[in-house]
Amino acid sequence: MLEKHIDIQALEEKIELLFDYRLFPQLFLLTGEGESVMDSFNQKLTNLQKSIYFLDAHLEANWQIDDDKLAYHWHGISNSFLPFGIADFNPYVSHIRRYQMHELDLRAGKSPLRFEMEYFYFYKSCDVKLLRRLIYEYFGLAKYLGSLSAWRYYDLITEVNDDVEDLYEDIDFYNGNSFLLSMLTHGKEKTMQKFTRFIDDIALKSAHQKIKKNTQVDIQLLTIQRIEETRELLYERITNLNLSEIVRSKMNQVLV
Repeated sequence: MLEKHIDIQALEEKIELLFDYRLFPQLFLLTGEGESVMDSFNQKLTNLQKSIYFLDAHLEANWQIDDDKLAYHWHGISNSFLPFGIADFNPYVSHIRRYQMHELDLRAGKSPLRFEMEYFYFYKSCDVKLLRRLIYEYFGLAKYLGSLSAWRYYDLITEVNDDVEDLYEDIDFYNGNSFLLSMLTHGKEKTMQKFTRFIDDIALKSAHQKIKKNTQVDIQLLTIQRIEETRELLYERITNLNLSEIVRSKMNQVLV
C-alpha cells in the first residue's frame, strides 16, 4: 500500500540526512556503546522513521484519504515499536496524531497559517522528537544533556529550515508547508517579515534557555549555527523566487 512516488533508496538517503542534521550520530557517541550496538539501534530508528514517512506520503499524495490505508500505515508504525521492546506505542505518538490532524484539517479548508508559528512547528517536529526520546530512554542520555526540552529551539529552527528548503519539492503534494502557504497567501514581503520575526524569537528564547552544558554536544551553539543558516536560506529563497513558479502547486489549487 505504499504510494507510487516513494523510492526506497532515496527515502533511506533522506533519513540518513535527517539523522545527521538532527545530530543523532553525536548522541550515539555519548552512549559509549560499540559500533554493532549502535548500528542495530540506528536500523530500528530508520525502520520507524520509514513507517512514519509512509503515513506522511499517503497524506501528501491524496486529497481524499483512504481510512483503510491510514489504518494500515498506523499498524506499520505500531509494529516498528516492537523491536524497541515497546508493546503499547500510543504514549509515544500523541504528537504525531496531533500533526496528522493538522494535515487532515487541510481537507476542511483549515490552513496551518491560523496557528502561532511556535505551536505549529513544535508539532511538525513530532517525528524527530519521538526518535530522540527513544535514544534518550534506551541509553540514559539525560545524565549528559539534561531533559529533552533542551532541544526545543533546535527542533523549531531546523523544522523551519526544512520547510524553506523543501519549497519546490512540496509543490507537487498536499503538504502543510507553512512557508509555501505563506508565500501563496501573503506574498514575499509579508512572508519575509513573518519568518524573520519567528527566527528572531527562536534566537532570543534559545539564548535565555537554561540547559545542561556538554562540550561534545553544545545544543545552544548548534542552535545558533542553524539559525544563521536558516536566515541565509530564507533570504536566498525569497530573493530568487518568482511567485509564478509556485502558483501551480497542489495546495494553491485547493486552499489558497
